[in-house]
Amino acid sequence: MEYTLTIDVSLLSVKTTLIDENNAQRQHELPLATTYAERATITPDQIYNQTLAAIKEANKLLLDSPAAKIEEIIFSEISLDGLMPLDKNFEPLMPVIYGQDTQKYVDALIMNGVTGQLQRKMGLSLLDRTPFVLILWLKNEQPDIYEKAVHYMSLQSYIIYRLFGKNIISRAYAARTGLYDLVTDEWDTQALALSGLTTAALPEVTDFSDQTFTISDEVATRTGISVLTTFHLK
Repeated sequence: MEYTLTIDVSLLSVKTTLIDENNAQRQHELPLATTYAERATITPDQIYNQTLAAIKEANKLLLDSPAAKIEEIIFSEISLDGLMPLDKNFEPLMPVIYGQDTQKYVDALIMNGVTGQLQRKMGLSLLDRTPFVLILWLKNEQPDIYEKAVHYMSLQSYIIYRLFGKNIISRAYAARTGLYDLVTDEWDTQALALSGLTTAALPEVTDFSDQTFTISDEVATRTGISVLTTFHLK
């Protein structure tokens, strides 16, 4: 029997749902953090490793049935919460930034009239955990890390990069960063100027709807699934 595995990744946990051909479902959750204190110390590698562990746990449920296999894996949701500054080799420079003590930057943007300008272009509200706001926080509160950072990724982009070796982000997720202009379909020049970034620091915006992805031999070995397993992103 063939199975579909859906995965939901957040800063709190990795949730999986194993679905067979008759739509029977088995759900599992691997926690990452249960308190704000724990969430403040979560690293990008912890999230990635927990994602692989969740896939492995789901695959182990099928080992007693030789004919059963996971045919496709769908990332149904990967949280945008959290920002990851990386060096030139895409190595994380600090734990995931998730929006603690950043409301003052939102308030400053509101007072300056910038919030409304950006929200009209991104089509969403600017929040204290929006990646654009997190970059402003990093620039002012952690300038040493800011100066070292060459790449910035959301949780979605980091998981994709580690699994498939692609530095990409969907258009919908790009808009939710606060750095993307849905009108021009480009990274927004105003947000880039305020954050001090260039487009080279950000993922390539692409359409995931018609794309499938494959994993490396290393990921296949760590999870126990076949390298022929098809991955889809939403």
